[in-house]
Amino acid sequence: MFTVKFSHILTISALLFSFPFKADAQQPSEIPRISGKITIDAKLDEKQWRHAKKILINNITRPFDNIPSHVHTEALLMEDGGTFYIAFIAEDPDPSQIRAFYRDRDKSWGDDIVGIKIDTYNDQRSAYRFLVNPLGSQIDGIENEITKNESDSWDGIWDSAGKINDKGYIVEMALPLRMLNFTEKSSLQDWGIELMRFYPRNEFFRLSNIRLERDNDCELCQLHTVEGFTGAKQGDNLTVIPSLVTGINEDRDDNDDWQRENNTEASLDIRWGITPDWLLNATINPDFSTVETDNAQLNINNNFALFTQEKRPFFLDNADYFDSNYNLIYTRNINAPNYGAKLTGRENNHSFGLFITDDDSTNILIPGNRGSSIASIDGESKASAFRYRYSFNEDITMGTVSTIRTAEDYQNIVHSVGTRIRVSTADVFEFQTLYSTTEYPDDLFEQFCNADDSDDSSESNNCHAPPENIDCGYGHCDYNEQVLRTLKKDKFSGNAFKTSYSHNDQDWYYRVKYDKQNAGFRGDLGFIPNVDYNRFSIGGDRKWYAKPGNWWTKFKIYSDWDIIHNDNNELIEKEFDINAQLNSTMNSYFRFSYSNRDLVGLREDKSILAIDGNTTLFTENQFSLFGEFKPMLGLYVNSNFKYGDAIDYRNNRLGRTKQWSSKVSWNVDKHLELNIKHTFNQLNAEGANVFNARLTDFRATYQFDVLSFIRFSFIYNNTNRNINNYTYTDPEDITESRKNVSTELLYAYKLNPQTVFYLGYADRHYTEESFGDLNQNKRNLFMKFSYAWMK
Repeated sequence: MFTVKFSHILTISALLFSFPFKADAQQPSEIPRISGKITIDAKLDEKQWRHAKKILINNITRPFDNIPSHVHTEALLMEDGGTFYIAFIAEDPDPSQIRAFYRDRDKSWGDDIVGIKIDTYNDQRSAYRFLVNPLGSQIDGIENEITKNESDSWDGIWDSAGKINDKGYIVEMALPLRMLNFTEKSSLQDWGIELMRFYPRNEFFRLSNIRLERDNDCELCQLHTVEGFTGAKQGDNLTVIPSLVTGINEDRDDNDDWQRENNTEASLDIRWGITPDWLLNATINPDFSTVETDNAQLNINNNFALFTQEKRPFFLDNADYFDSNYNLIYTRNINAPNYGAKLTGRENNHSFGLFITDDDSTNILIPGNRGSSIASIDGESKASAFRYRYSFNEDITMGTVSTIRTAEDYQNIVHSVGTRIRVSTADVFEFQTLYSTTEYPDDLFEQFCNADDSDDSSESNNCHAPPENIDCGYGHCDYNEQVLRTLKKDKFSGNAFKTSYSHNDQDWYYRVKYDKQNAGFRGDLGFIPNVDYNRFSIGGDRKWYAKPGNWWTKFKIYSDWDIIHNDNNELIEKEFDINAQLNSTMNSYFRFSYSNRDLVGLREDKSILAIDGNTTLFTENQFSLFGEFKPMLGLYVNSNFKYGDAIDYRNNRLGRTKQWSSKVSWNVDKHLELNIKHTFNQLNAEGANVFNARLTDFRATYQFDVLSFIRFSFIYNNTNRNINNYTYTDPEDITESRKNVSTELLYAYKLNPQTVFYLGYADRHYTEESFGDLNQNKRNLFMKFSYAWMK
C-alpha cells in the first residue's frame, strides 16, 4: 500500500518550485560614507549633504500603473557606519494644499508623507517602514511579505524633522543601525529599499523610485538594491527601560461607599542585541497596562468573543517572527505577568522566536461552532511559544510553531508545521497542520453551567439532565455549548488543518481555501474561536482601471462562496457574497454588497451538540453600503449601512436588522483633532422591536507638537430591549435598559516610544434607568514614567 507522508510533500514541493521569481535586476545604488555631525532639523545645510546619493521619486504606482509623476521629489541618502541618513525634498505647485498636522506616532496616515522601506536581509521576507509627515510626525512599522501583514505596532527610536517652505517641504531622518536587524560583515551590505511619497489631493497618489508591477503580487520582491555600510556594526545595542506606575483606584460598593486602593509598581525592561541577528527582550514585574484606550465595540446578538489588538511593547517587538496562517499566539490572553523573556533571531536562512512568561491568572477562549466564551482559571499560569522558519530559497518557506500553557489542573500544548510556496509572481500556495493536547480542570464547566442573560455571547435557556455517566455537581443546569465543550474528565486531543491557493495579477484575483478544526482541537494561547468546524471557500474578483483624468480610478467586482460543516458533516452555514467597489475622486471609496446565507440557529436540545434535527436552518438576505471620502483638507467621513434578515439568537428566530455606523475625523487646525464614531444596531422580529443598541465614541486631541498631547475621551453605550418580545426568557430575568459612560483625560509626553510620561484620570458611570440617573461607580487617577537608557 502506497502512503504519502507530510515530509514527502514538503520535499517534492521544494524540488518542483525551487526557482526564484524576482523582479528584473537593477543596477545597485551606492550609498556614500560620510563623517562629521549631522543635525536633524530639515535644513540640510551641512556640507555632507552635497555628497549624498540622489535618487528621484518620480513614478506613480497608485492609483495609476507606473506613469511619470507630475510633482518633483528627490531623496538624498548617506551613512556614517552607525546611522543611515535620508532626506526628502518634496516640491509642491501649491504648498497651501499640503496636508500636514501635528499627530501622535503612527497617526499621520492620510497626510502628505515621505518615507523608506528597508529589507536589511534583501530576502523579500519582511521590511522596516519609516515615514514622516511635513511637520516631523513619525510612522514606523514592519511589512511582512509571508503573512501579507502591515503593522505599525513596532516602534523604533529614531530622529526626524520636517519643515514646509514656499516650494513644498523638506523631511530629514536619521535611522540608527542598532535598531535594525542585519548581518554584520566586513564587506558591503546590500539592502533592498523603496523610497516613497504619498501625495493626497483630489486623488491619493503613491509615488516611488521603483516600478511596482501589478502582475507581481510580491511588492518586496521589487525593491531596489543599495550597497554601502561597509563594516557597519550595531554596537552594544542595549536598552534598559525602568518604569514607575502609580495610581489611585476607587470603586463604589453595594452600600454606596467608595473603596480605595493605592497602587505603585516599579518595573524594568531590557532590550539587548546579543548579536546583530539575535535580540533578547526581558521584563521584570512589567507594566503591562496600556494608557491607549481600546476601540469601543458593540457586542450584542453575537455568539463569539471579540478580538482586541495588542498594544504592549514587550509583545510587539519582533512580533512578526511569530506569525503563521493560524493566530496561535494572541498575547492579549496574558494579563498580569511577573516576568517575561523573548528571544528572536535569524541565521542565514533560519529564523526563530521564543518567549516565556507567567500570569497571575489564566484566561482562555472556549471555542465552538455556534459560539465561544472566555473562561478564567484561578492561580498562576505559565505560557511559552516557539516559532522556527526555514527559507529554502526566496520563494519557499517552511516552519513550525509550538505553544504551551499550563496552570494547576490545566494544560494546553499545540504543535504545528507549515509551508508557503510562491509558485510564480502571482501565485501562492500555503499549508499548515496542527495537533493539540489539552487538560481542563474538572470544574471548569461550572462557569457556564448556569449562564445568565447579561449578554448575548452564549446559548442559555431550558434545563436539561447532564449527559450519561457525567456528574454535573448541580441540582439543575442550564446547558449550552460551552458547558459541553468543557465537560472533560481526562486529557483530550485534536487537530487542525489549513491550506489555500491564491492568484493575484493586474486584472484577476482568485483563491480557494479549506480549513478544519476538529472538536478536540484547542489553541488556548491563540485566538481560535471555532472548533468542530470545517470550511471550504472559493472567491475572486475582476479589476478595471481608469486612465488619468477620469473621475474614477478603479472598479472591482468581488464574489465568494463558502460552506461550513461540523465534524459529522452536518451543515452549519452556506453563504454567497457579491460586491462592487469603486475608487473615485476626493479620495473616495464605495462598496455595495449583497449576501445570501443559510445558517443554523441555536440548539433546541442544549444537552447535545448535534446540528441536524436539533437546530433550525434560517435564510438571511442582507444588503450593505459603505462609503468614505475626504471632501476637504483635514476632513474624513465614512458611513456603513446594512439592512436585511438576521437571526435573533436569544429567541432563535429570524428577524430584520438595521445597522448603521459612521465616523467623522476633523482636523480643526494643525494641533486640534476631533473624532466621533457612532454605531447603531436595531433588531425587529414578529412585528415588534427586540432591541436597539447605540455606541458613541468621541475623542478630542490637542497635539502641542510631535512630542506631547492632551486627549479627552467620552464613550457612551446605550442598549434598550423590548422585554415583552423575548419568548424564551422570563422578562424579570432581562435587563430592559443599560447605559454606561466612560471618560478619560490624558496628558502624554513622549520623547521616544520608551521614554514617556503619562498623567491621566478616568471614570465610569452606569445605570439601568434613564440617562439622568447615571451613577459614577469607578474612578482612577494614574501616572506613568519610563526612561530608555541606551548604550
